[in-house]
Amino acid sequence: MKRAAAVVMRVMRVMRVMRVMRVMRVMRVMRVMRVMRVMRVMRVMRVMLVLVATGCGRTPPTPVAAPRTPVPKIATEKLVAGAVSAVSRLDDFDEQRAYEQAFDRLAQWAQATLPEAAEWRPDPLVETLPERLRQGCEPRLAQRTFDAGGDVTALRDRRWLADIAAAARGDSADDVEVAGKLFDWVVRSLALVGDPPMVPTADTPGTRWFQLGEVLLSGRASAAQRSWVFLELLRQAGIDGVMLATGGSGEPRPWLPAAVIGGEAYLFEPTYGLPIPGTAGRPATARQAAAEPDVLAALSLPDRPYPVKAADAAGVSVLVPADGWGLSRRMQQLDRVVQPRHGVRMADDASAVGRRAAAALPGADPAIALWQFPFETELRRRGDSAVEPHLARELAPLAVVVVAEGPRGQEASRPLFKARVRDFRGAFDGPDGAKAAYLAARPSREVIQQAVQGAPPEQAAAVERLYRQMKEDATYWLGIVTLGEGQPEAAVDFLRRMTLENSPDSRWTDAARANLGRALAALGRIDEAVAVLREDGSPQRFGSRLLADRLERERQERTSPAP
Repeated sequence: MKRAAAVVMRVMRVMRVMRVMRVMRVMRVMRVMRVMRVMRVMRVMRVMLVLVATGCGRTPPTPVAAPRTPVPKIATEKLVAGAVSAVSRLDDFDEQRAYEQAFDRLAQWAQATLPEAAEWRPDPLVETLPERLRQGCEPRLAQRTFDAGGDVTALRDRRWLADIAAAARGDSADDVEVAGKLFDWVVRSLALVGDPPMVPTADTPGTRWFQLGEVLLSGRASAAQRSWVFLELLRQAGIDGVMLATGGSGEPRPWLPAAVIGGEAYLFEPTYGLPIPGTAGRPATARQAAAEPDVLAALSLPDRPYPVKAADAAGVSVLVPADGWGLSRRMQQLDRVVQPRHGVRMADDASAVGRRAAAALPGADPAIALWQFPFETELRRRGDSAVEPHLARELAPLAVVVVAEGPRGQEASRPLFKARVRDFRGAFDGPDGAKAAYLAARPSREVIQQAVQGAPPEQAAAVERLYRQMKEDATYWLGIVTLGEGQPEAAVDFLRRMTLENSPDSRWTDAARANLGRALAALGRIDEAVAVLREDGSPQRFGSRLLADRLERERQERTSPAP
């Protein structure tokens, strides 16, 4: 019996060893497969992410198949958290690796959570797009797999917008007040330019067809881009926002953005840089603008009547802001995880927003459609060869690497890019704040000269221009940061002495003058503020003149003796 028991024990030990060996072989095979899969993904990523890291991505690449290894359900939230984390700290880590990590996490999450048979239908408002725009986005709406270009960039841009919205709103609980703060941020932070137009034509096709994150990085926007950013900030703050269009039942003409709050549509004028004045210090509503002719007439100047009248406001229609990412199947699924856990809204519920906005307008049964501008941007960003070189030139200063002494010796970084990202988060102060990074992007003459001497002779002039452009950008943005923080004295120094006087012909001249007027007004230096605002020659000049008139009128009311 003892001999038989010993034989049984030996057999069981052999079987256990064999099972362990089989498990080890399987694990080795799985490790090899994972390594091969990562190598394949990285090879694809190296090709596709050459320009994405600087916000200058080309046409979104063909979607890459997601890994086939099933992911346990318990790990899916960690995958999403990893993707969001990767794009949230681009100022601290290597961008290409961060984008690779974000894509890898999204691809695994999609494989685990997007079943093949899940029923899904596109938003009905997609049918309101013209054929040429619909053809460009429809095939990607139902797509289950994430791509390494556009999808990762969309996640990054929405992360930045959510950060800006949270920082700008502060402790405000009143949604109308929050909308005003978001609009103030847009006007202050995005210098107004004329390109691209609200509606492109053969004569004015536009070249600055930048995506949202690219607009934020550049700090310059047309009226349409200001409207788009403002509406996206509203959405991240949990407030409905739409474009209003005039033209009645004919061809709609985009007019301005409106924040839909409490059953009313509050009006903001992006070209003038002002909310349309209403009552009790709040913006006017669409109903007020339609019922009271003086509301819109208040935006008229002696030599420039405001082009929209009360009768036009009575017949406005709704244009819902959305894009091919926010309306897509994969982003709507992702939104269910990202929004409640990370505070970032990824999906657009266009039809619901359109219905709520229509109920806040003065006319009966206003038309509802998608706003074409975001889709036009996507189409031209992919297909117009003139856009990419223009974008590369405008964002070039953000790619400049500066070597400086750090805690671990000499460290290389892109200070201007770092400053912009931290600016979006509202992280301004301290050694790791945006202001310190902006200051690091203002190299001395000696540093610039060393960079020029180290460049090939044929590139020396271009290198010097790039460094000086970086310094001008950082100086101007320091003025904007200090103005937004409620430090008008510091803002006046950066905007007047260090920008307008040191670089009178820079690309920030007009915007510096408009913001300088606001800083002087905040200091109570009304005469100086009025003089500066009346010198504004930018596309925002009509709003600057109206603001100057208002400052003079308010001063007169304060100084006039009581009856």
